[in-house]
Amino acid sequence: MSVVPLLEVDALKVYYGASFRQVRAVDGVSFRLAKGQCMGLVGESGCGKSTLGRAILRLEPIHAGSIRFNGADIVSFKGVDLKAFRRKAQMVFQDPYGSLNPRMSIGRAIEEVLDVHKIGPRETRRTRVSELLEAVGLEAGYAGRYPHEFSGGQRQRIGIARALAVEPELIVADEPVSALDVSVQVQILNLLKDLQQKMNLTYLFVAHDLAVVRYICSDVVVMYLGRIMEAGPSDELYRQPAHPYTVALLSAVPDVNRALKARKQPQDSSQVRGDVPSISGSIPGCPFHPRCPRAEARCRQEIPALRIVGDGSRLSACHFAEEVWEKWAVNSDQ
Repeated sequence: MSVVPLLEVDALKVYYGASFRQVRAVDGVSFRLAKGQCMGLVGESGCGKSTLGRAILRLEPIHAGSIRFNGADIVSFKGVDLKAFRRKAQMVFQDPYGSLNPRMSIGRAIEEVLDVHKIGPRETRRTRVSELLEAVGLEAGYAGRYPHEFSGGQRQRIGIARALAVEPELIVADEPVSALDVSVQVQILNLLKDLQQKMNLTYLFVAHDLAVVRYICSDVVVMYLGRIMEAGPSDELYRQPAHPYTVALLSAVPDVNRALKARKQPQDSSQVRGDVPSISGSIPGCPFHPRCPRAEARCRQEIPALRIVGDGSRLSACHFAEEVWEKWAVNSDQ
């Protein structure tokens, strides 16, 4: 008997605006996320990764597709059902200060979550707040302080504590360390890893920093203009990419791991032209072809299907995925 994934996203679309100038922020995305897994969503700004994370939590309007959580399709959830789902799925925001009410003490901000979901007896909620603060590495006595009295890293710990208050199964982390100093980033990432092990949490980790994603995620989904370009296990994807866009992202961050520094990269790996185009227009064929160094006539006419490549653990939406994958296999052996 097969195990039902915690999260199943099928052909999800998030569109904005009228049909004549429609913004396709998420355009037919499908993936599976197993319980206890940490999956990274990576790509340049504007690729749709944050919108996808918010849509999964029903914070964005869904144009089409399905989102199944523990086997139940949550797209149709309203009222009590939606509230119950949000107790099981929480978000850690990119801007920890912007996500906190400056007029509310952090203890009250966390306690408010317990009040809304009616978790535990009222007289014990302050004790629960103290436990949550200590769980994220802060002193229980900080509960009476206000957001402006904390550093960026401390505020993010508070945001994590608030997300944990309802004992969720899934956490969508939207660029949770991008606004922090590098030294603080490591502390927060280590905290997230420890909490995942202790509480059997499942993460959907949104980021543009490939080094961060490699450090914390076991699997990676690479997005571009609202679509998945490549997906697979983190170590394999970083070692041997199977899509020109993934190659370009890795080439732009040569210290993503030490092996990349010494590796002789394919000559066309970094020759990506221009910037990410507007998602309000329609690009025929492969969405990446206007910037791709190896685009051919077929790429301008035919949308490549997301298909299995290589040893079977990788998915790539490129007409020449096998060639890219094999080139990096040869290159890695040199």
